[in-house]
Amino acid sequence: MFRATTVRRALGALAVVAFASQPIAVMAATSSGSSSNIDTLKMPGNRIRQRNPISVASIGALNLIQRTENIADPLYLASRRIVSDAVAAKLGIDAVALDKAWTRAPRDHQIAVLAALTQLDVRYVVGKESPYVYMDCSGLMWYSWRTAGVDLPRQALSQMDQHMRVNRKDAIAGDIAGEGTHVQMYLGVGNAMVHAPFDRKTVRLKMMSEEQAVRVVWTNPSHIATYRL
Repeated sequence: MFRATTVRRALGALAVVAFASQPIAVMAATSSGSSSNIDTLKMPGNRIRQRNPISVASIGALNLIQRTENIADPLYLASRRIVSDAVAAKLGIDAVALDKAWTRAPRDHQIAVLAALTQLDVRYVVGKESPYVYMDCSGLMWYSWRTAGVDLPRQALSQMDQHMRVNRKDAIAGDIAGEGTHVQMYLGVGNAMVHAPFDRKTVRLKMMSEEQAVRVVWTNPSHIATYRL
């Protein structure tokens, strides 16, 4: 059960994206001018707000962490906890362990994870990396890590480059797990991943099998130079 302070922080974090559910009502005159009617106008971000709830919550948390270097900011942590709890519930993993895994990860890894989660349910199209529209597997990694300030190569094979390799036991949230021409982002607990699978058509969460986890190559994109802060 959350403590009262955690609940208050979570409510505060929700205010960041509270606009998402509030339409604007305005009065509009009819062409005859003899009467008026009410048009309900939805705000410009309506298409984003209709997306996966985890994706919407991730947008709020990502917005907060991009505005500060302080990854221990209470408002950010509460907003991020909303995301991690939802991911844990979806995958059936320990929510506390997932929150701790994200807390241990450096700021750029946290940003990359949140950026990837903003793309849940985005349609898979090979060779594309258009946020909120199309993504393929390496495009999702490229977009997420560029959001974090890392000039990650665009192609899947380059994202598994030996200069970024890490042992599986050293992998942290935001690292990449790749095999063949497919890459996925590790969420930091067990074999939890977010990826863009060509056979399922949309970006989604998954639990990688232990058999595959042994086979994949693990890489840490922050081992290469950043192109901006």
